[in-house]
Amino acid sequence: MRHLIPSLCLALLLAETACSAPHAVKRNDSDNRQKAAATRQRAESAYNELDGFGTSATNSTANTPTAFNTGATTASQKIAAANDAVTETYANASAVQDIGQPVIMVSPNLSTKDGVPDLSSESPYSRTTAEAINGYLTKKNYEVKSVDGQAELNGILQMQSDIANTEDDLSYLASVALDADIYIKYTPEVTNDEVSVEVSAYETSTARLLGSQTAVVRNNGHTSKININSNIGAAVRKAMPGLEQKILGYWKTDLAKGTQYKVVANIKGEYSDSQTEDLHDAIMKGLKSNFNSVKVNVMTAKTLDFVIYANPLKYKDSQEVYAKIRQIFKPIAETKKNNITRKLILMELN
Repeated sequence: MRHLIPSLCLALLLAETACSAPHAVKRNDSDNRQKAAATRQRAESAYNELDGFGTSATNSTANTPTAFNTGATTASQKIAAANDAVTETYANASAVQDIGQPVIMVSPNLSTKDGVPDLSSESPYSRTTAEAINGYLTKKNYEVKSVDGQAELNGILQMQSDIANTEDDLSYLASVALDADIYIKYTPEVTNDEVSVEVSAYETSTARLLGSQTAVVRNNGHTSKININSNIGAAVRKAMPGLEQKILGYWKTDLAKGTQYKVVANIKGEYSDSQTEDLHDAIMKGLKSNFNSVKVNVMTAKTLDFVIYANPLKYKDSQEVYAKIRQIFKPIAETKKNNITRKLILMELN
């Protein structure tokens, strides 16, 4: 009997081990699944933090405090707050993409003299240079504007008299009249030794210089029109890529602020100096409260010239912008619309 007791104990121990083995496997599987779930959650949280994007359901899961992501929650909240702040002030990425590329006008470096275009400084190679620049831009799918004919020129000069305190720059006036976002001025120069082309890009709404590029190619004493035109084209193709990069850098940065609209308001009513100051303050306060940003070009007793940066999600075109301006000005002055184009609003205040 005494010999059977150890055998029985050994048998019972083996049986208990055999029965507990499946439960141990199950516990191990459960632990592995929990660890895998925790790993996936940490990875998902990390991706969300890096991207700063995601659906609300994903963010909710990633931001739920756990033993693994308590630190990540604070970072995610900061990123979300920063994104919300940007959304309130700037156009979002899809809106910027919808607006597309800038409209560009190409013009020789001309000015007006005694109220008429001063053609004395225009190069005999001006047309060849313009055609080469236009060809480069259209190949890149830009919309290109140009002044064609005396009728358009007369309309531009008329606009000069409508816009107070502007420089006598025909290129600037033309770009405003033709609804270009940017205008390019060019100057070709031909000698026996070389052909050079200088191209400069300007912001239409303020005439601010965005950048310039100059390219030179050897002429080797060529005097034939065909050879010179070919060299001008080569100089343009050499200069334009650098200028294009400067334009696109400006365009991308500027679009983030909103769509630009140039507004010129002529004050027709009679106001004292104090009343004029009050009028200016009320106008600027109302504009800054309703648009992303306002940049003043000129502010006098009789003229307000400013650029509005409007959220393209709220204001689809210049007419909607004007309607909002009219609403803002209504309590303080009567408004009259003189002319509206794609990017320009001319109006009166009484």
